[in-house]
Amino acid sequence: MADTLLLKNVILYSNINATKGTDILIRGGKIISVKASGEIPEPENFINAAGLIAVPGLIDIHIHGAGGSDSLDGTGNALANISRTLAQVGTTSFLSTMVVNPGGKNQHLKAATECTGKYLGGAELLGIYIEGPFINIEKRGGIVPESIAAPSAGILDEILNETGDALKIMCVAPEIPGNERIIRRLRDAGIVAAFGHSDAGYEETRKGFSMGINHVTHLFNAMRPLHHREPGPLAAIFEEPGINTELIVDSHHVHPSLVRMAWKLRNKSEIACITDGISGMGLPEGTYTYNKKQYTSKDGLARYLDGTLIGSTMSLLNIVRNFIDFTGAGFKEAIDTVTVNPARILGIGNRKGSIQNGKDADIVLIDPSFDVQYTIIAGNTVYRKKN
Repeated sequence: MADTLLLKNVILYSNINATKGTDILIRGGKIISVKASGEIPEPENFINAAGLIAVPGLIDIHIHGAGGSDSLDGTGNALANISRTLAQVGTTSFLSTMVVNPGGKNQHLKAATECTGKYLGGAELLGIYIEGPFINIEKRGGIVPESIAAPSAGILDEILNETGDALKIMCVAPEIPGNERIIRRLRDAGIVAAFGHSDAGYEETRKGFSMGINHVTHLFNAMRPLHHREPGPLAAIFEEPGINTELIVDSHHVHPSLVRMAWKLRNKSEIACITDGISGMGLPEGTYTYNKKQYTSKDGLARYLDGTLIGSTMSLLNIVRNFIDFTGAGFKEAIDTVTVNPARILGIGNRKGSIQNGKDADIVLIDPSFDVQYTIIAGNTVYRKKN
């Protein structure tokens, strides 16, 4: 059958020390069988992947752009360019992360909503992640003031009407008066309410969890630091069970020792590594534009010209490699932070996040140096490295 593909003799990510290879049979965009090499009859269409490691397609739940395009460009072409660029670096699905401009046209919301779930030529767009607008201006980071507003049912209505089922995560600051109603409405709508860009202290953060927050936007960044007399949000986050936490492990946003601390203190299933990537990802180092302001991309880091950190230009796969180096985590444990964990956070663990029968055939074949050789999405080879 034309829609059948066999990946022959791979090294399975969950057992990279195995002495015998594994065959993965794909049909109709799904994984049909995973067996020891030689146990599956060889179809006409196959990839001899001896020496390559098969990992589940990486899921980046917090990324703004790549390949010179940004979610704020507000076009399907920009999102398609991001999609294709991500496929080249091993990411097979993502949330288009963006801000909103209350009272503005917000064409980018419409474009991302229309492209969610559609074929874009590469990584699948799973939905939208909005940072703000109900955040604390004192912890805005790279978010411009025009994209911040006081909690408003009317503004939230506009956002929900524009995005519908495409909105998956929204970042809010629980200490802002009026955000309790916002958080409860998000949770009632099945949208993840995330703590972030917040100046909340310890008690305010705990109250936010009681309101319904169960996720943390880029842990350590855009929030108060830990202090021995004023423990702030970090103590509350590390104490509270069941809170999912994002980590930017590019060696710039968070010191390796704090990445290691988070790995030791949090439940392993509750950590999702992210890129917080912007348009410079996949491009040479240089000067680019985000949200109408110039920034520099160097050493996998993006900064506005005034030095403000605004995101990463490092691929998610390279972030995984950093995570292993910083924490000593096993290979599968590190891969889980960008596959099974984000899939569970988004409620799609039944179809993505692991290499198992019945799951979507999103698989990346990498060599031992972490170079992507093949990216397969829904059973289609969308990227193959040229030798």
